[in-house]
Amino acid sequence: MVIVGLVGVPRYCWAVELELAPVGSYATGLFGRSAAEIVAHCPTTQRVFVVNAESGRLDVLSLSDQGKLEYFAEVDTNVDLTGPMRVVNSVAVSQGRIAVAVEANPKTDPGDVAFYDTQTLRFLGSIQTGALPDMVTFSPNGRWVLVANEGEPNADYTVDPEGTVTVIDLADGIEAAVVRTAEFGDWNAGGSRADELPRLTAAGLRISGRVTLSLEPYASRPSTFAEDVEPEWIEVSQDNSTAFVCLQENNAIAEIDVPTARVKRLIPLGFKDHGRAGNEIDVSDRDGAIRIESWSGLYGVFQPDTIRLYSAGGRSYLVTANEGDSRIRPETDDEIDGLAEGSVYSDEASLERWPLAGALFESVSGEGDLGRLRLIRDLVDSHLDEQGRPTRLFAFGGRSFSIFDVETGELVFDSGSDFERITAERFPANFNASNDSVAFDKRSRSKGPEPEGIAIGEIDGRTYAFIGLERIGGIMVYDISDPYQARFVSYVNNRDFSVAPQRADGSANPDAGDSGIEGLIFIPQEHSPCRKPLLVVGNETSGTTTVWKIATNGVTAK
Repeated sequence: MVIVGLVGVPRYCWAVELELAPVGSYATGLFGRSAAEIVAHCPTTQRVFVVNAESGRLDVLSLSDQGKLEYFAEVDTNVDLTGPMRVVNSVAVSQGRIAVAVEANPKTDPGDVAFYDTQTLRFLGSIQTGALPDMVTFSPNGRWVLVANEGEPNADYTVDPEGTVTVIDLADGIEAAVVRTAEFGDWNAGGSRADELPRLTAAGLRISGRVTLSLEPYASRPSTFAEDVEPEWIEVSQDNSTAFVCLQENNAIAEIDVPTARVKRLIPLGFKDHGRAGNEIDVSDRDGAIRIESWSGLYGVFQPDTIRLYSAGGRSYLVTANEGDSRIRPETDDEIDGLAEGSVYSDEASLERWPLAGALFESVSGEGDLGRLRLIRDLVDSHLDEQGRPTRLFAFGGRSFSIFDVETGELVFDSGSDFERITAERFPANFNASNDSVAFDKRSRSKGPEPEGIAIGEIDGRTYAFIGLERIGGIMVYDISDPYQARFVSYVNNRDFSVAPQRADGSANPDAGDSGIEGLIFIPQEHSPCRKPLLVVGNETSGTTTVWKIATNGVTAK
């Protein structure tokens, strides 16, 4: 293994003002089964509710005074909801109620939100949502429940439901709930706001998909904008009036008026210039080295999975974990370009798809350079010269976290190349390893460390962001008190790379630590059973839920 591209880069200081230590963990023993995804906490009962996705249930864990987790009970949504076996995707808690997002079977049918009592775990009722409810949240006052209905296509891509947001008013209780749906049809061709699309796409909005009409012979049509949209995550303002919805594949945020469920505006997030100093990345898994370098003409697409909302200096900001995602989802890291050409629409491609003779990228098209990098086909296709050669390349995600001004949509901070540089320094032998493998450099060609989830918390008057890395694992901590001058604080990772993450019998290896971070929540000191701030993390690959205690040591990094 060779490490290049790091000369002259300052080493990161590890003696900082916050210390995170794992103090409790609950292991399902299930590996790669999405057995610990999204987590929620009830301060009244001191219980943690964990999405055990493929089982269709919630694992209910008791949180002790020392931060330990113990199994208490389970909530099986398939007992309370009719129809075939379901998958649970998300959970939220407010004012004695648990809200659980449950997708239908098949997933292209309308799903449900199931409600339970936090104390008794009694089923309280359910409300139908759109297709594939992927995330659920309460408004701060507990009155509103909002659901991001991702509306992913079926396996053949012959059915692509519209992405929507279900807005539920619980002012008069669950049985008398008023349900509205925020839709995106106004931006379809001929819609009342379709004329906004040229301006929005010029600012970075991505419209990508197609709907397959038949496989033999193959035929397809462009998807409508409403079909193309796949809502991923929701944050609600402190005054309960406005929701911000992440449209991950579209590289945008939707702003929604909560009481009316009306989409007010779309905020394109734009692109990240990987040719600019500070935005370097490693692009190949076959160069035998750590090469975090600049690449002229290469752009990352800000496609956040999780977003968080906070205020500083009287203004509101969105914090984004720039994971990246394609509409075709390869089942393994070894799949190169999704499904075969001519079978279904694929938005992944590599440089070999386009003619390169005399092109800007001809000299860097080898497997050790840009030739292995997964690219976004439709965006590259929109930047071709008269000979069909690419003039710009676009890669999935930003390998970073960002901060955007809510009012203006302006990018005010991005962590640049920090995540790859920091993990390269800490774990050089396992740089860009995946969540299911300890192999060196495996993820360099596709989204790198893959920032997935974010939690935000205030400690001693400072605001911190905790960003979970899905692939190599671990949590990045930044002080974001000043959104324009966010500052790296620490990186913690309890993964043991000396052992395989999976046992021979297919179960999770308990000696390997956590892998596949999905959801993170911050428990402030006043809601914590141990009177110390805690971070609770769901790890979908290792099937573990881990509690990290946060302590201050009186040191402030400069």
